[in-house]
Amino acid sequence: MKKITIMLLIAAIACSCGPKTAPKLLSPLPSGLEIDALTDCTVPAKFTSDDFRWMGGNLTMKVFSEDLYDAVEVLQLAPGDTLIYDGEKIVVETVEDKDGFLTINGGLEKGGAWLQAWEGGTYRACQWDDHSLYSELGTVQLPLSEDFMIVDCGENPEDPSDTLTTGQKLYLETLESWRREFYPLNTKVVVDDGIITAIIRRWIP
Repeated sequence: MKKITIMLLIAAIACSCGPKTAPKLLSPLPSGLEIDALTDCTVPAKFTSDDFRWMGGNLTMKVFSEDLYDAVEVLQLAPGDTLIYDGEKIVVETVEDKDGFLTINGGLEKGGAWLQAWEGGTYRACQWDDHSLYSELGTVQLPLSEDFMIVDCGENPEDPSDTLTTGQKLYLETLESWRREFYPLNTKVVVDDGIITAIIRRWIP
């Protein structure tokens, strides 16, 4: 009987000393874009009206990608893992599912993070006002199509968008100074065959 007890104790100790799962590092998915070879894509971008070269017909802009994560890996997050969020490392302490969001370490109010189920088996990184987080990929200069279009929201949510296929330079020059700046939160640039064909700015709070 004593021998059996000792053997059971040894087995229990062996099980408790078995290999443990190593903490994981979860980073945003690669964008799939080659910053020096943008051909057919729509990208979040940052620039101002001063970044246009109308004589040369081009635009210099900073290109961004939306921070998305693999859904399977997100749902496997556990205390001790590390999440790369807004470029910073967050060691996971708690994970809660609240109102369609995964709240990490209590959310932004407590120095944590918010992740929301998104398209194509992904989760997106969220910030205040339900905006996505973006990572900068680099700066590029691309030619403008001869008939490139600007679709620009109004200053208020109920204002209709302006669609311009001519007079884009004059339009930008007559905007108020703060409206001459474009940000990845609300601006997408459409690139076809390496040429900018459209700039679309939507209204955001």
